[in-house]
Amino acid sequence: MTDAPQANGLTTPTATTGYPAPKFERTQTQPENPFAALIPDQHIAIIPSFTLESGVTLRNAPLAYSTRGTLSPDRDNAMVICHALTGSADVSDWWGPLLGPGRAFDISRFFVICMNSLGSPYGSASPVTNIDGNPANERYGPEFPLTTIRDDVNFHKLLLDDLGIKQVAAVIGGSMGGMLVLEWAYFGSDYVRCIVPIATSSRHSAWGISWGEAQRQSIYADPKYDDGYYPFTDPPTAGLGAARMSALLTYRSRNSFESRFGRNTSLIDFTISFSLFSAMSYSSIPFTMSH
Repeated sequence: MTDAPQANGLTTPTATTGYPAPKFERTQTQPENPFAALIPDQHIAIIPSFTLESGVTLRNAPLAYSTRGTLSPDRDNAMVICHALTGSADVSDWWGPLLGPGRAFDISRFFVICMNSLGSPYGSASPVTNIDGNPANERYGPEFPLTTIRDDVNFHKLLLDDLGIKQVAAVIGGSMGGMLVLEWAYFGSDYVRCIVPIATSSRHSAWGISWGEAQRQSIYADPKYDDGYYPFTDPPTAGLGAARMSALLTYRSRNSFESRFGRNTSLIDFTISFSLFSAMSYSSIPFTMSH
């Protein structure tokens, strides 16, 4: 499948022999969104209309994705990889050791595709994309509608249909990505042959909901948050950093923290600093720079 260029910067994929051409236009740029440029070798399909579970309809909604490998003549060797909350469509960035010929995500056997979720800053429709995909409009900002896991999967299914994929060999994902995996299973085994949900569940417990709310409140408490109307040049990094550090506590067990860090300390500026503090701060810095 190749892409035919147009004057507006979008491309229209041309047909593969024996199959109709995809209908959705494609682009590889998103000028209003600096975060999309951080992801190499991704495509962005423009979905003309998509109605969320809430009833809100997104117009000209971008859907960022990346692919590796070759789709089989029967269109039945797709492997869908679902990223976690803070991930992107670049599988090599977060599951790189698993991707490649002869590896778990074997691109010599499978057509590996990863699609960016709604609300993510890395290319799909989100608070940092323009309203209705119109360059003349402002970004959605905090007025971007709430979306669900089912919305993500239905949104992504439109792209698989557009690519002519007839059957999915496997859907794999962890954390929030694992929730998408469970939702993909609703299409049945005739369409999705295998699912691999990792570190996930079908719904949050009261404990998980509480952790999420504590993280949100950390962001809200940052004066720079400004009810979500903050500029890219001055984001609420203190709140984001605190939320990320809080989230890190949920990614490991108590025993894991004890065995890795214990009560190891170092003397910095005449104050005691536990090594755990340094590790948590180090992990939060790149997060605040890319979200």
